[in-house]
Amino acid sequence: MLIPVNLRVPFISYKNGYGSKYGVYRIADCVPLREKLPRTEKQRLADARLGLQARIKSERGKAALLAHTWLSQDPVFLDTETTGLDAGAQALEIGLVNVRGDLIYETRLKPTISIDPAAAAVHGISEAMLADAPAWPDIAQQLQHHIGRRPLVIFNADFDMRILKQTAAAYNDPSSWLDTLTVYCAMRLAAGYYGSTNRYGTISLASAVSQADLSWSGRAHSAVADAVMTARVLNDIAEYWRVLQCEYSTPDGERSGGGG
Repeated sequence: MLIPVNLRVPFISYKNGYGSKYGVYRIADCVPLREKLPRTEKQRLADARLGLQARIKSERGKAALLAHTWLSQDPVFLDTETTGLDAGAQALEIGLVNVRGDLIYETRLKPTISIDPAAAAVHGISEAMLADAPAWPDIAQQLQHHIGRRPLVIFNADFDMRILKQTAAAYNDPSSWLDTLTVYCAMRLAAGYYGSTNRYGTISLASAVSQADLSWSGRAHSAVADAVMTARVLNDIAEYWRVLQCEYSTPDGERSGGGG
């Protein structure tokens, strides 16, 4: 609450509906009614803890917790390169890595359809390069074996899972095992943490890598390299949760270093 200094003349005056007259003063002409005391240590600690709790409950905090939870399940990271984007598109490269980005499985596939020139311009894989590559029936069991019972983390999971099923369907393989997998979408998670970058509310892997201030390992738009970067992005998001928990474990809730 403020009061005028040294009985200064009001800036303006007005009467209320009952006839009482009131003066209105400039803030510059006023001082606090009571002297503002320094905040106590207890108040400062309470403020710090409230601020930390707000960050934990924020969208970034929730995304970081989810990333931490996924990583605790020892997931497999999958990516594909494809013949195109449409309802008939097939996988022509599949890569699997673990949470550290170590290679688990990699293969190219010979599709039953031609490669869309627009897709080839992105990943650089030509039909000639796939002349001696195995077909889906040759690798399906290997892929299932290497995934096992672990969850899959995929950047744009809906797309890659659709591609795998379309590839299997091209050989009349029901691929029912794909429907039993636990699949997490790293793209949705990254959009919640870094913020979406388009009108669809999503974010590209390249944008997420940039936001995380990471450097590409391998050539972008190869299945293994993209799977590796997905793992690194997820680890970056989860690191924020570890930072928050470290802060929460300190008596004053202050930052102990690191963080996003």
